[in-house]
This record gives sequence, structure tokens and C-alpha cells, in this order.
Amino acid sequence: MLDGPQKSFSEGFQAGQYALWLGSGISRERVVGLDGVLSKLLENLRLRITGADCDHHSAFDAILGLADLSADERAQVDLAQPVGSWPIHDALIDRLWKKYSKVLGTEVQDRPFDYLLWDVLEFATTFAAQKADAEHLAIGMLVLEGVVTDLATANWDGLLEAAMVELGRPNETFRVAVTGGDLQGPLGIGTLYKFHGCANRAIANEAEYRPLLVAREAAITHWAQNQRFQQMRGQLRALIARARTLMVGLSGQDTNIQQLFGANGWVWNSVPAPIVFAAQELSEGQKSILEGAYQGDYEANRDQIRTDATLPAFGKPLLLALLLRTMFGKLAALASLLTSPALGAAGKQSLVDGLKALEGAAAQAGNANRYECTRTIAALMGRVSEQFLGGPGSAGRRPYMPLSTQPAHLMQQDPAVGFSGRPEAAAALGLIGKGLVANQWSVAIDDPELSTSGALRLVAPKAQARVFLAANDDNINQLVASGAFGEADDDVVVICSRKVTPRQQRSPSKSWRTGKAPPRYVSVSDLLEGSASFDEVQSRFNSEVGL
Repeated sequence: MLDGPQKSFSEGFQAGQYALWLGSGISRERVVGLDGVLSKLLENLRLRITGADCDHHSAFDAILGLADLSADERAQVDLAQPVGSWPIHDALIDRLWKKYSKVLGTEVQDRPFDYLLWDVLEFATTFAAQKADAEHLAIGMLVLEGVVTDLATANWDGLLEAAMVELGRPNETFRVAVTGGDLQGPLGIGTLYKFHGCANRAIANEAEYRPLLVAREAAITHWAQNQRFQQMRGQLRALIARARTLMVGLSGQDTNIQQLFGANGWVWNSVPAPIVFAAQELSEGQKSILEGAYQGDYEANRDQIRTDATLPAFGKPLLLALLLRTMFGKLAALASLLTSPALGAAGKQSLVDGLKALEGAAAQAGNANRYECTRTIAALMGRVSEQFLGGPGSAGRRPYMPLSTQPAHLMQQDPAVGFSGRPEAAAALGLIGKGLVANQWSVAIDDPELSTSGALRLVAPKAQARVFLAANDDNINQLVASGAFGEADDDVVVICSRKVTPRQQRSPSKSWRTGKAPPRYVSVSDLLEGSASFDEVQSRFNSEVGL
């Protein structure tokens, strides 16, 4: 889709034109997702029931009433058994998920309005320990890559902040704003508008932030008039007016969200689309957002507007695809900066084709387990970046390091990039991708938490090799000093952006016939400077790699 019908959206996203609007759908597979919240809420409420006439029983019945259970389904309700064991559990939670604000707005006699949320749900315990999922990690990397700078979420959870911690970044990488006053602090790498409240802050500062948790239907309805959120409303309207919107996991059912998008100044047929929903089909709430946003133009153009606004993909595949597209788009942009006469327009396009082959291979390899794929991408980028720059190379997960903290079009304008060695490294990856297309080798990765793991592993029918990337010759020495590989290792190819100091090695032709060879050192700058055409660059590269 990103290559075809959603190409203009993809290009706009990579250029940093979209703000993310995030809902509970990105957290559904974590304990703090709404389905987990609702299941725990029902079970904890069941355990507090002392009799048929108790207030907790009345509240429980009221919540079951929201699910519109049939007589047969109602017969499967057994208060003597855990809610999770009920045959109708999944169907019940699915129905209540669509009415979460009504569920959390259910009152218990003589208790505070937020009694279900704070006490029965055991808010501080439920939201204290949080483990990021693939969506949150992908979003964190997109923020670090500089293509997402503003995020608005109706979620209370701290999963986005937890993702930054897992990526090796401080917990306060985001500037988190619950009220307008929170925006008066230091800048963060991205601004996270938590306009329905923040669990971390409510737990740490209950007096100030617990009243700002918006969960009940009445609180959502009155949010637009609540003076505590006046500055937040102004900030969100300004965000909608200045940035295009990508909604992920957000149904738009809340009236306060629908109202924010009214008459936002965007023209409905702008390219790329001003408002995009990651959804197989638009919900009624999402349609209401579009109607309010485009008002007088909506009725006559509703079919086209809805088509343009629908990106039929769920959060995990979409966000991972956008992450891969952003990273490989930056690599293509880096390769375009090379000025060697051996490349030319056709040669640079060949490098792009090679990079796209690697992108496709990465997507295919990671599709079976998208969570592990996302974690591997994060760990691999940290490992490869550290090796490329001559870091210490110690074992364990390394902090995520972006290709650039700016979108590709701004990265290309940075004069320092041309001297960084990254364009040459991007070219080397493109050449590897071209070899993949020609079936000269397949590509795999080792465990990036090991210091001996390279950028990738090339596997040919008769031999294979770990591939390390280094910006310059000094960084190669650091790789050896850190134990990444030894001068006698027989499964190593080191690709250096700059010239390489000659090192003692056996005859490559003899050694590879036996499946053994010392480390091979490939200088990309020498290849580009000493070749007359792209075909010669590719041929020499393949020969020096030796597989």
C-alpha cells in the first residue's frame, strides 16, 4: 500500500507532515489495554459482591446490561466463578470495549465518581508496571528518527514512555502534557499530549493529576467546557491546524475528540490526505470527525473523502511498515548524496533497488512475530551504529541510535552528513541488496546483543560471513580491540566507508576455495573512485566480499 495507493501518504509521513493520534487499540494486547482493564475491573468488582442486594452487585448488573446479553448468554454468567472462565468472556469484553466510558461511569452508591477506576481497578497497581508492545516501540523509534514530533493520545497508560526506556532513552524523553501548564517545561524530543490524563503522574502526584483522569462518559462530554483543559484544547486545535493527522487505534467515538476537529482549515482533497485513519472500515465516530472537519464539502464528496481517509491496516503492521520505510528511505537519501561518476542516475537507482530488496527481506523475516521484529530492529540499530562510530562495543542491548534525528529531506541538507561516512555505508547496503536480488547470497542477522554480531550475515552456498560497517580505519581498530572479531577470524567482512590501511591476509582466492578466509576489508570510497561504471562497482564489491 505504501508503494501504491498510499504512496503520497507515505511520502508525507516520512517528511514529518503527520501528527499521531493514538487510542486504546494500540494497547489492547497489554494488561493495561482496555480489554485487560475491563476484564480486571469485572473480576475485582465480582470479588467485592457480598450479596444480591449489595451496591457492588447492582453496579455489576448495570455493567452487564450495557453488553446487551441474550437470555442464553446471561445464563452463562456465574458469579461463583472467575469472570475469565466464563464462556462468554471474550464476547462480553468486546462489547464493553466499545462502551468503556459508560462502564467506567457506572456509579456505586455513596462512592466517588472514579471509584471503579481508582479503587476497584486498583489503578496504581494496574498502571504502575508497563511493558511496551511493538506499536509503542515502533512509535518511539519514529520519534527518535525525527519524523514524528507531536503525539496526542486518549490513553492514560505509560507505554510510550516505557518504550523510550526500553530503547535506552530516559523516561523524560517526551515532554508530557496533561494540561497547558505542562508545556512550560523543557523541550523533549517529542511532545506527548495526554489529554485524558496520565497514569504515571496520577500515581506520583494524586492530588494534582487524579482529578484529571478522564474516563467516565460525563467527564468526556464536559471536557470541552472544563476550565482545567482550556489550554490543552487550544494546543490540540493548533496541532490539528498545523499538522496532518494519522489516527491509530482511536475509534473517534468520544464527542470531545470529534468536536476538536471541527472546521480545522484543511481542504478535503489536499495531497496527502489531511486526516487518515488506520482502519479496515471507518467507525461512526471517525465519519463524524470527517464531517466536522470538512463540513460544507462533506456531503457531496463523502465517498471520496472516506476512501482517502481509510488506510486499511492495523497498528502493528502499519507502524512497522512506516518504520522500515522511514529507515530505508533515509538510506536511499544518503546514497543519493554520493558524487562518484561511477554511479550516475542509473547507478543510484540500482542502489535504491537493492535497499528496497533488503527492506522487503526485513519485513518478510519479521512478519511472523512483529513484537520480536521491532525489538530486534531496535537492538540492531544500536549495535550497528555503535560499531560504525567506533564505540566501546560491550555486550548487551545498546541504546537505539537513529540514522538521523531529522527527516530525510532535512538530513540531506546537513553539510556534515556528506563527511560522516553514512552515504558510503548506505551504498554498501544497496550493493548487498543487489546481490540478494541476484541470488548470490541470502541475508540473515545474528543476536545483536552479542558484541560479535555484525550488521548482518551473508550466507552463500559454500561460505558465509559476518558483515561489519565502519566509518573509517580507526573504527576498524576499535572493532578489533572490543572483541567484535579477531584478525584470524575466517567469517568476517568489514566494509569501511573510507580508505583502509592494508592488513596482512592470505590470498583470498585460495582461502575461499577451502571455505576459510581471514577478515576481508572493503573500502567503499576506493570502489567508487576506482570504477568506471556501476557494473564495475558491483563486480568489484562482490569479488572483494569473496562469497
